[in-house]
Formats: sequence, structure tokens, C-alpha cells
Amino acid sequence: MTMNRSIKRRKNAICELEQLMHELSGLVDVVVVEGLRDIQALRSLGYTGSIEELNRSGFNDFDLADDLTSRYKRVLLLLDFDEEGLRLNQRFNQILERKGAKVEYGLRKEFGRLMAATGAYAIEDLDNIRDGMEE
Repeated sequence: MTMNRSIKRRKNAICELEQLMHELSGLVDVVVVEGLRDIQALRSLGYTGSIEELNRSGFNDFDLADDLTSRYKRVLLLLDFDEEGLRLNQRFNQILERKGAKVEYGLRKEFGRLMAATGAYAIEDLDNIRDGMEE
């Protein structure tokens, strides 16, 4: 019974994540992620908007922030929810806001809540989030 409730909660969170992915394009101009596997994971959940990678060779943090803020105003940082991702998120929030971007904190918090309900803490883990969900 507990297992059933847990699976149902996870399925509901996955549905909410997919719904959020479909609404996200109207809420932000770009989603910034750590790497290619994160992009693939967001695409697998149905996100069709702009996605930029944080890890670009030849770009330091400030050059990357200049590039992003020259093209986008509303930014969602979807960096992992582990220690490293939280540190990167805090750093880039500050840099992007100083450069004039609107960083969407509430959306990140909601995304984190839904991810935790699925048991995922890295964005790339969302790529196979439905594994083991068949009944």
C-alpha cells in the first residue's frame, strides 16, 4: 500500500513536471543548464524553448553572463540540486542579476520540489524518469 502511494506520488510529480515544461516557454526566455545531458532530459519532458549550457569552452563566467543577458531577460537556472549545483546557482544568480537579467527563483524552487518528489536531484536524471513506472 505504501509502495502504491509512493508510485502514485511520483507519477503525479512527473505529470506536474511535464505540465511545467509546456508552460515554461511563456514564463522565461531561456533555461540555463549545466550540460548536454541536461538539455536532453528537458527535451524528453517536452520543453521546446531556448536552452543554454553553462559549461561552454572558451567562456569565463562573466563572458557567459554577458552573452546570455545580451539575448535574454528572463532566465531560469536549472542547475543540479546537489552541493555543486547549488553553489553554481548562487554564483550565476548574482552575476546575471548584476547584468540586468530577471532570474526566476520561484520556478526553480517549484522544479526542485517536483524533482525531489520523483527522487531525482540531477537534471539529467529526468531523462529516464519514467523508468520503472509501468504497472
